Amino acid sequence: MKVITTSTPTWQAKIFGILLSVILFTGACSDPSEIGLVLDPDSNQIGVFYEEIPLSSYLVLADSFNTTSQGRMVVGGDQSDLFGTTQSIGYSRLSFNPNGIPPEEEAIFDSAIFTMNVVDLIGENFDEEKTFSVHRLTEPILDTAYYNFSRLEFEEEANIASGSFLLEPDTANLLRMQVNPELSADFFNKLKSDDPVFDNIFAFRDYFPGIVITGEPEQNTSLSLATGSGTGMTLYYHYDGDTVSTAYPINTIQSRHFTGVISERQGSGIDAVAERGEAYEVTGDLLGVKAGLGLMAKLDMSPLHDFLDTLENITFNQIMLEVGPIETYPEFKAPYNALVMYFATADNKIYRRFDGAEVAIQAEGGSHTGLDQQGNVVPTTNNQTGLAFNTENRVYANQITSYVNALYRSGLVRTDLFLYPNTPSTERAPVTADAFKRSLREFVVDKNNIKLKIYYTKIR
Repeated sequence: MKVITTSTPTWQAKIFGILLSVILFTGACSDPSEIGLVLDPDSNQIGVFYEEIPLSSYLVLADSFNTTSQGRMVVGGDQSDLFGTTQSIGYSRLSFNPNGIPPEEEAIFDSAIFTMNVVDLIGENFDEEKTFSVHRLTEPILDTAYYNFSRLEFEEEANIASGSFLLEPDTANLLRMQVNPELSADFFNKLKSDDPVFDNIFAFRDYFPGIVITGEPEQNTSLSLATGSGTGMTLYYHYDGDTVSTAYPINTIQSRHFTGVISERQGSGIDAVAERGEAYEVTGDLLGVKAGLGLMAKLDMSPLHDFLDTLENITFNQIMLEVGPIETYPEFKAPYNALVMYFATADNKIYRRFDGAEVAIQAEGGSHTGLDQQGNVVPTTNNQTGLAFNTENRVYANQITSYVNALYRSGLVRTDLFLYPNTPSTERAPVTADAFKRSLREFVVDKNNIKLKIYYTKIR
């Protein structure tokens, strides 16, 4: 078997290393001779056959794309012919320690700094400054679910803080901005005077509902900000005789937050995508998947199901699902390195098992079915696999032979598939974070470059 070594950027290797350990056949064994087979059925009693099945694809805007308290706020945006204009806005409450020691009456104010803890960024033209602003919410963030289409009112014309930065991709960036002097003085004076606003977190949020962080879509850059002590404001002060300042943090640690996304699709290549939860066949050759927006690709698997119904006395040698090559992309706008293949329902939701577990294609060589308490065949869900991205040929691919065998022999439920950017979750490495909600990463592919490659033998 030929082995192909692929190189990945540092950030991809860290995030998706576990995936690469379970997809040993990805990108390899692309013809029968590489798996010990010869397409010459006349030479012996075992006929070896090859079938290539093109798959139709659709776009689905995920319904109920919940972005509440994902641990990240996505800020910024981009513009493109296919996706139109996308703007991502971060919303968050602020927190402080009610049992902390506030500045006393004689404290002398030094400064107030707002910081943003950037853990991931994508974009273009990083030799140009990128601008971000922080605003004050004018309505509270409630104890309810918020989605990527949710909006809250804020002071758009007034900034708490703003700044323009030369960002460094593929590195950690801690951005610092001066806080508006009026707000700084207001907070500092209330702390010094023991104002009831700072008696507890609820009184504070009644007075100051929270913050909104925005960027400029035309600058084609977006940030993934980690909530916590690194994102928020810090007041610095001292007393007579001090040689260093004392810090009083008011930040997003343990604070409810969400990301809202504004998508202006009119006149774009996905103009036809109007309603959430509907499948759209997009005109033209290009299909696009975009995180943050919740735009997924849905594959029509009925050609495979029909093909299986025509087979008898066969053994599957290898079945590959390939998506790509995808369109070229800017250096610092790499797509996600893995696509989880979720089962899709007829009403365009992720298929759930009887116990509510979301169902995806499982790891090659593992079990894909089990029995419930009534003896019914049900899908297994504990060892996902995914299509892995090869940065050299720009193709997403993986072997799904065991999955197709389960469809053919074990009664596994037959559905269409969603391609969902995220790290596959396994028993050894469970994944709780949803990468699809933590950035605006995307990829674009020619719809004609999505196919199954099937090698099988038939006993005469």
